[in-house]
Amino acid sequence: MTTPTSPPDEPPRPEGFGFRTGVRSEAVAIGFAVFVLALGTALLAIGALILADAGRWGYVLALVVLELLFIAGFAAMVHMARQRHRPHGTTPPPA
Repeated sequence: MTTPTSPPDEPPRPEGFGFRTGVRSEAVAIGFAVFVLALGTALLAIGALILADAGRWGYVLALVVLELLFIAGFAAMVHMARQRHRPHGTTPPPA
């Protein structure tokens, strides 16, 4: 008589936020979004000043459009970060 084999045991997957899961909390994700926006804006502002000084207004306009894309990306990153909150009343899994 043969017995059916049980499915192979899956290795336990970590849950929640942290280095083991690769998922960051809402606060960390929003902080990263702010950092990316600030760094991108600073670099684009420096580039715009250099190009405006050289009279390359077409390139300055292109940098303005790129800045609008940075702002749109920031809004998208914040929206995704706000989806990461832990439901109320749940406790973090044991370490």
